Amino acid sequence: MRVVMVAKQKGGVGATTLTRELGVAAAAAGKRVVFVDLDPQGTLRGWWNRRTEGQSDDPNPALAAPSPSQMEDAIRQLKAAGTDLCIIDTPPSVHPFLAGVMKLADLILLPTRPTTDDLDALPAILDLAEEAGRAFAFVVTQAPPGKSRLYDDALPILAQRGRVAPPLRIRGDFPMAAATGRAATELAPKGKAAEEVRALWHFVAADLAKIGSKRTSVRAS
Repeated sequence: MRVVMVAKQKGGVGATTLTRELGVAAAAAGKRVVFVDLDPQGTLRGWWNRRTEGQSDDPNPALAAPSPSQMEDAIRQLKAAGTDLCIIDTPPSVHPFLAGVMKLADLILLPTRPTTDDLDALPAILDLAEEAGRAFAFVVTQAPPGKSRLYDDALPILAQRGRVAPPLRIRGDFPMAAATGRAATELAPKGKAAEEVRALWHFVAADLAKIGSKRTSVRAS
C-alpha cells in the first residue's frame, strides 16, 4: 500500500478538491482507494456522503475516520485489508500532529495557489515535509486557465525548493462535480479539468512506482 498526504499551511487552496479528484482517478485506474479525513471541517466527508448516498456497501474510494493518534494503527489495518492507496486530507495549519503523520506517508503533496500571499505561507509546512524525509511535490491549484503570468512567475519560485506536479487550474467542472458527490473526470471525462486530473494522477502514480522500486531494491540488497 502507498500513502499520499495532502498538506497545507493555508486554507482555501483546493486541497480537498485535489484529494478527492486524485482518489477517484486512482480508483478508475483499478486501485483500491481509502480516504482519511483529518480535517475537522469535514469537507471531504460531506462530499463522500453525497457520493455514497443510496449505494451498496464497499464503495471505492472508501472513507476512514481515525483520529491523528490512531493513524499508525489505521495505516497497518488498511494495508492488511488490501488497500492499494490511502490519501490523507489534513487541516490548514502546521498542527503538531502533522509531523508524525508525514512520516507515515510515501509522498506528500503541497497544494498552493500561485499568488504571493500563498507562496509566502509555504515555508512552515515545507519545512515539516523536508524534516519528515519523505518525497514531496508542489501542486499549483486554482491557477488561471490558459497562459498566465501569475502561474509562470510561481513556477521558478517553487522549483527552487522542490518538484512541481501538473497543476489544477480554475475550472467550473470541479465545483459542479463536487455538488453531486462526483469528480470532474466523471462529470466531463473529456473536459479540461479531467485532463488535468489525469495528468496529476499519472505524475503521482509514476512517483509511487519509483518509491516502490527503490524499496524493493533495498530489500533485495
